[in-house]
Amino acid sequence: MNPAFQRYVEAASGLTNLTAKKAEQVARSLVRSGAAAGDQIGELTEDLMERQRRNREALAAFVKKESERAVGAMGLTTRRDQAALERRIDRLEAEIRRLGGSTARKSTAKKATAKKATAKKATAKKATAKKATAKKSTAK
Repeated sequence: MNPAFQRYVEAASGLTNLTAKKAEQVARSLVRSGAAAGDQIGELTEDLMERQRRNREALAAFVKKESERAVGAMGLTTRRDQAALERRIDRLEAEIRRLGGSTARKSTAKKATAKKATAKKATAKKATAKKATAKKSTAK
């Protein structure tokens, strides 16, 4: 493949950061290699810039679509999904308040602490009961 033409295709791919100056250099190399006429430099430069812009947009859209598909496959929610759920919660809480209920949320940390405290009390009661049983059997 003609190296000048290959540079043109690579530049149009959208994978490189192409400036107008670089696009013109690529177009001039096509003219030097004989793949384009000298009066086509301006047209080739504009075409190259436009192709690169379209290809970059297409690539960005593809990456976005594939990322969203991968996130969905993992079962993760998007920001949009989470925002919708938060709005729904806000509406439900407002409805509960309107009906006279409370929307106070209990902390899971408080629940865990309460469970531990209850477990400690139960253990302490068992230990006290064992001591009392031991004293009774010793007294006999």
